[in-house]
Amino acid sequence: MLGQCETLDFNSITESASNFAEHIEANFSKIASILLTYESYEVVEDETEKALDLLKNLAENRNYFTRRIGAVTSFLPRNQPLYSLVCFVVVPSFMACETHFRIPHTMKYFYRDLLDILGFSMRFPNVYISSETRLKFLEERTALWIDPDTNNTAPVTDAVIFTGVPTHAGKLRHIFDKRTLFISNGAGHNPLVVSNDADIGHAVEAATILQLYNSGQDCASPNAILVHKDSHNEFIHLLRKEVKNVEVGDYTKTKVRVGPLNSVEDLNRIQNILVENRMWLDPSTQGVIRTSECIAEPVIIDKPLVEGGNFSEVFAPIFFVQEYESDSDLALYFENPRYSKYAMYVTLFGTSEYVRKLVGNEVDGKMLHSHATFLHNTHLHAKGVERGVNPYGGCGNGASSISIGGTVFCKPTLPQRDIWEHLIQPFSENELEERKKIKHECKITKDVHKPLSLKGDSEAIEHKKLPALFYFDTKELNGSNKRYYQLNSEKIFGLLENPNASYIADLTAKDVQHIRLLNKILKEKTSESELELHLYNIPKTKDAPVNENKVAQKKFFKNVYQLLLGKDTGPRLGKFLHEVEYSQIKVLLDM
Repeated sequence: MLGQCETLDFNSITESASNFAEHIEANFSKIASILLTYESYEVVEDETEKALDLLKNLAENRNYFTRRIGAVTSFLPRNQPLYSLVCFVVVPSFMACETHFRIPHTMKYFYRDLLDILGFSMRFPNVYISSETRLKFLEERTALWIDPDTNNTAPVTDAVIFTGVPTHAGKLRHIFDKRTLFISNGAGHNPLVVSNDADIGHAVEAATILQLYNSGQDCASPNAILVHKDSHNEFIHLLRKEVKNVEVGDYTKTKVRVGPLNSVEDLNRIQNILVENRMWLDPSTQGVIRTSECIAEPVIIDKPLVEGGNFSEVFAPIFFVQEYESDSDLALYFENPRYSKYAMYVTLFGTSEYVRKLVGNEVDGKMLHSHATFLHNTHLHAKGVERGVNPYGGCGNGASSISIGGTVFCKPTLPQRDIWEHLIQPFSENELEERKKIKHECKITKDVHKPLSLKGDSEAIEHKKLPALFYFDTKELNGSNKRYYQLNSEKIFGLLENPNASYIADLTAKDVQHIRLLNKILKEKTSESELELHLYNIPKTKDAPVNENKVAQKKFFKNVYQLLLGKDTGPRLGKFLHEVEYSQIKVLLDM
């Protein structure tokens, strides 16, 4: 905690950033040889260029580097290893006393070598790379400092930077103290609109770059390419030619654009997408998956928008081309209830009165796209468009958000700006000094930490990939001027691996009817508030006494908890069901 709230020397920061940039440039060939085991040369060049641009142009963000905060905890994405390291670890470390992160699981086999080539430990001594298990890392980073004399507390982590699956962000947000700033970048729809007067060649080039970047494993990839009927045939014709010429294979070959996926587990998910859309597969692509190489070959799915828009992030080299009849028909996509939560960027080629009115205006009381999330006749991976000195993300809370004090702000994020706006700028110098004093009083050396082990099935929680929303509660135990913390295992909830057969056998016909109705509602992707209302209305009987309905509601909630968790009680049910993926619970609720 020493040094927290001190004034920053920006000249020293820019010198460190500049020296790091020079080191990256001087060792590019060595860095590239490591990254080519994981991604294409196209991506290696692009992410290196973006990392260098950020390091060399921090002066554009100079106003944010004023005072130092305490500790930052970063959860890195599984793509762009170098650029994400610079954005979410290096730059925040210039503003923090400590920055902590774990190496993403998919990168473990090469990341240490990358850090060695970068001379990372020597250059950034205040960055701590955890070798702990995920559960232990969360124990440490979500704990509270406590002063045994005054009972004053402060979060160990001042700011969290998370990039990954939005549902995981929702879980983590509940684990960290509300006083911790939580910066989240998740997933987005990023539709690409090709109007009837678009430059089709330019649009196809952009679509190919966006969809094949990192073999489609990128949050900027479009879930749907919406093409006007007058442009459709030419677009498909040129796209087929582009896809036919894409080199597929080992990333060590510099011309390869599509190679092995980051995770072999993605193959099943991708196969399911192809099977569900088999009637729309373009005849030029057969939906080939090379299982032994963990490669999904580029695929074109040509599905008319009237048949339903694609609102699922594919994270694969799959082109969802969706023909629309007229400009007003774009409402079928943008005004679908499934769109707003993951509204990120919209890219338009040509002109569209509908998109023009959409940008900067609300739809059903919600802003879908600000002017900052609208791209016209260019795209997110075009040179100079996405930069680490500018905010990134969208207006949907699944795309990007900032939360602190129990309030969530949905907007594009920029860690250095967000830290300054929420942890430095709102406070006077006296308030900052008082905050420093509280943490200093609570300060305890690391060797006094004594994490107490979870009882029971803690190993199962850590090692089994439970598709669950789980919560951690920290408890402080005072004594002898030492501070201890432990996890409360009663507050950890994991989904059952198999249906609760013995409990299902005892359900009445009415119980089953209620569960089937819940299933139907969950498929419709309602909002959290609507879902909460449904949960209380499902077991209610019209004109029945209030007390009788309360008994029925209590029983219904117990049934749902037992079917999902094997317990009589659990987390707040509406929030739980809204945040957990339906695909992960539908088997447990199948009646």
